[in-house]
Order: sequence, then structure tokens, then C-alpha cells
Amino acid sequence: MMLETEIDSKMNVPDKSLAAGMVGKSISRLAPSGKAIFETGIEEVFSQQEFIDENQEVIITKIERSKIIVKLKK
Repeated sequence: MMLETEIDSKMNVPDKSLAAGMVGKSISRLAPSGKAIFETGIEEVFSQQEFIDENQEVIITKIERSKIIVKLKK
């Protein structure tokens, strides 16, 4: 007896229209990772250095493969 299994999920794959410099808002605490919303939708993001509280404006500093790096917008 064999089981047939199909995996149809994906890793965090950022929307291709996201780019460094785009501004969004954290919707969870980034400690150092969490969720932020951008005009393209909700994405998993990573804080560049510090923890960032919920409902703060963040800016994308870079995107490395599937990792979106943000910092607090000042």
C-alpha cells in the first residue's frame, strides 16, 4: 500500500512588485520577524536591527531571496 502525497504550499515568496523604499505598516510586533501590510498585501518581514511594535510605519531596506528586511520609518 502506497500513500500518494502532493505538496502544494509555498515558502514565503514576496510579491515581485515589492521593492526597497516601499512603505508599509506593521500589523504584529516584529521581534525580529512578524507581519506587515503593504499596498500589495500582507507579507512576513524581518526587522533590520531593533524590535518594532505593532501599527508602526516601516520601510523596506532590502529583499534577499524570500526575506523582506525592514526598518522603522522615522
